[in-house]
Amino acid sequence: MYLNTKFVSHTHSKLMSAMIRIIASLLIFFIIGCAGGYKYYTPPPPVPDDRNDIPRPQFKPQLNDKRDAIDQQFAQQGEQMLDLSRQLRNLTGNPKEAYNVDPFGEVANSSWFTNRHAVKRMTIPEMVKGPCMGDGPDMSNKWTIVRAKADGVTPGFTIVDGRGESYVIKFDPLGFAGLNSGCEVISSKILYAMGFNVPENYISYFDPEILQLGDKVKIVDEKGRKRYMNEDDLVSILKRVGYSENGLIRSTASKYVPGKVIGPFKYEDLREDDPNDIIPHHHRRELRGFRVVAAWMNDIDAKAANSMDTWINEDGKNFVKHFLIDFGTFFGSGGRGPQPKHRGYENEADPHAAGIRILTLGLYVPEWEKVPDQVEYPSIGRYHSAYYHPMKWKVIFPNPAFDNTTDLDGYWGAKLVMSFTDEEIEAMVATGEYPNPEAANYLTKTIIERRDITGKYWFDRVTPIDRFTITEDEHHLQVLTFDDVGIETKIYYPESADYRYSIKRNGVPIGEKVYLGGQTAIPLPDLKIYEPVRNVHGYRSDQWEITIDLRRTGMNNWSEPVKVYLNESDDSGGYNLVGVRR
Repeated sequence: MYLNTKFVSHTHSKLMSAMIRIIASLLIFFIIGCAGGYKYYTPPPPVPDDRNDIPRPQFKPQLNDKRDAIDQQFAQQGEQMLDLSRQLRNLTGNPKEAYNVDPFGEVANSSWFTNRHAVKRMTIPEMVKGPCMGDGPDMSNKWTIVRAKADGVTPGFTIVDGRGESYVIKFDPLGFAGLNSGCEVISSKILYAMGFNVPENYISYFDPEILQLGDKVKIVDEKGRKRYMNEDDLVSILKRVGYSENGLIRSTASKYVPGKVIGPFKYEDLREDDPNDIIPHHHRRELRGFRVVAAWMNDIDAKAANSMDTWINEDGKNFVKHFLIDFGTFFGSGGRGPQPKHRGYENEADPHAAGIRILTLGLYVPEWEKVPDQVEYPSIGRYHSAYYHPMKWKVIFPNPAFDNTTDLDGYWGAKLVMSFTDEEIEAMVATGEYPNPEAANYLTKTIIERRDITGKYWFDRVTPIDRFTITEDEHHLQVLTFDDVGIETKIYYPESADYRYSIKRNGVPIGEKVYLGGQTAIPLPDLKIYEPVRNVHGYRSDQWEITIDLRRTGMNNWSEPVKVYLNESDDSGGYNLVGVRR
């Protein structure tokens, strides 16, 4: 395999930088735990808005897939192995958490993510509409082909319709009607409802007569030659796509994302030409938590090449916006047909899987070999729940953000996944317009089953007590209320939960542990009976720590506690929510 010297130098420098951090890591772990006494909870500072006005960054071309794959599979993995600080943190259960979270573990709206359904419920019609602002390409006028992909298994075009709007027209693999197009459209609806930036994707049936060839359209032909496309090339391409019974061609029409394209983003480091980009991508919660979403939807090809940054104008400001694109390998779909059996279970080059086979002399049977050989629904491909494990699931090539996913990132991602009801999933699957209703039913059923497996796994790891509010009871005393997301999403039965709590004021316990049973409201101490502690400026500086434990039916021990922090307000004379520790 040939590697140019620039790439070798790049890889070597990354490995050396990891070695340099070893000495610093020893100091970090020497310091951890040295300080004693009560530590007041200090909320993290607000993450600066990354939608400030900036000049247009330079266009960065599409990443070389082979180089990116080698970098992620070998250079990145080697750097992580040599990062002693990372290894020690993981061994001691103290991994580096995401940098862009608020005091309650959530992410603010940004150029990467907009909180939608999990925070403010969307209606089913809103979900069905998703990111789509119109009804797809204009069918009343000719489509002008301005770019074309003639090589490879599945061809495609870029067209400009009669309204002057640009779309990428993608086709299903021959013999697998609905495979790519269905998952492209459904995935975009789900991801949009979660909060990610995605293109407008439409199922489009068109008569080939609507196509006309633009001027000087370049293609790479079957012999690898770059030349201008002609009418014979168009005819040849159209022979390689599937036609519906009515003679129309089914396709995905993916509208160009808004703004000026400036190239893909990487799942690590920063975009150096964007002054707003100050959080390393592999430490962003929405990208780390996307691992949970990708596992649920079987997005095996989550990589830089399937992303796009644009310089966009919104609300009078120009800034970089980050999009996820190309969802043709979600669920059971692959570029050439259904995904191979091992996808989702092993990386392309997987030393761990290979090592197990060698050590067991080939006697170990991996999970993917249990997957049936036969594809029951060609329009869905291989997408199962029987052999799905949220944390064992793997992408084709390692993803730096996914490699850094912690339990708290996973919990955040699981809340996105669990925010969808059965009816909402069924409605979004219907937008895939599958020719076979049984295939649509199977996909709906499997998405729901994998959703529940995902929620159960992460909610067992992180106590799903959330959405804290301060209200008043009938006696005008303040009460801390919370939701059990596990019960709310029907992962657990309501009668299965037993809660208890304890209270500290400035680190000093107030009373004994109190058992709540299944109640989700905690009466707070009356502040009138406590003399306030004041800081040097004369303001109240008392901090209250409410520790909540959960035990479900069948559990021998109580779960990891959730600690809620409250401060006293000088303005209202009551409590303010400050933050949460999990």
